[in-house]
Amino acid sequence: MSNPLNLIFTYHGIISGLTALQTLLFTQTTGFLFNQTLDTASLLCIQFYGATLACLAVISLLSRNMPNMLPCKRATACGFIVYHGIMTLILIQNRNEDIMHKNASLLLSIFHGLQAFVLYAWYTATASQVKAFLKENKK
Repeated sequence: MSNPLNLIFTYHGIISGLTALQTLLFTQTTGFLFNQTLDTASLLCIQFYGATLACLAVISLLSRNMPNMLPCKRATACGFIVYHGIMTLILIQNRNEDIMHKNASLLLSIFHGLQAFVLYAWYTATASQVKAFLKENKK
């Protein structure tokens, strides 16, 4: 049976993938998040964001069954932590700019912050596996 910590990557991939599908295929349905009517440039930016999420979903789903001590999996987690940390900061800084509804901005910033925290917890929890792997290979 695979490591339960790998569920973090599975859930991350599923959530990112579903959000990517919505933003790429049903871009108009994201309008409920914003306080204004979306123009063509806004819709294009939302689709760009969807493309980014699709990439994150693929990377996350491909990484989920890799051993936790692999540098590429740990680097993927670090990249996700940075991404979600930056998204949290951007959403918090712009919550009073009247671009998004305040509740949507708050919920999205909490969501991204929690994802960053969970990935950081995974990174910390798997550090002992890396140490054990390195110690075993030195013999």
